[in-house]
Amino acid sequence: MIETSYQQKYTPDELLGKVSGLLGSSITQSEIYRDDVAVEVPSERIFSVMNSLKSDPELDMAMLVDITSVHWPDDELEFEVVYHLRSMSGNLFMAVKTRVADGQSVASMTPLWKSADWQEREIYDMMGIPFENHPDLRRILLPEDYQWHPLRKGFPLEGPDFPIDAHQTDAHNKVEPDDFWGDAS
Repeated sequence: MIETSYQQKYTPDELLGKVSGLLGSSITQSEIYRDDVAVEVPSERIFSVMNSLKSDPELDMAMLVDITSVHWPDDELEFEVVYHLRSMSGNLFMAVKTRVADGQSVASMTPLWKSADWQEREIYDMMGIPFENHPDLRRILLPEDYQWHPLRKGFPLEGPDFPIDAHQTDAHNKVEPDDFWGDAS
């Protein structure tokens, strides 16, 4: 049975102190914003950091709530991967962030949390961030040969220029042709 608590084991300041004591120089940046603790670590240390946070009995960050990413196109390390962790036994919540450049990969968290599988695939699909040692890293929402990553900030709001209109690939003849591309019959 999962042990849970309604009382927070640590205040945000105490939690940051515990995390800083555990991770030491692995932390490059930290903050408390609206009582939420966030730390940033280099991408080459992310797996060991996450393993430490999960296996530490005092923190017990055993639940990976979510993985998301942010695109900062003007930064050298333009992609930020954000992990949200939860301790059910201590009623604690925190975020761990890491940054990578375009083309760099991040270690997969699937050996630590099976729930990371599809979340990492979605980030790979939508942002183009690859995950090292992922058991099945392929697109999850878009076709494999789709060359764009729609959640990047440079993606056009109206979508890229597709070479064919929808009615040309309509197998069930349910799409009404239009003359947007100048090829309606």
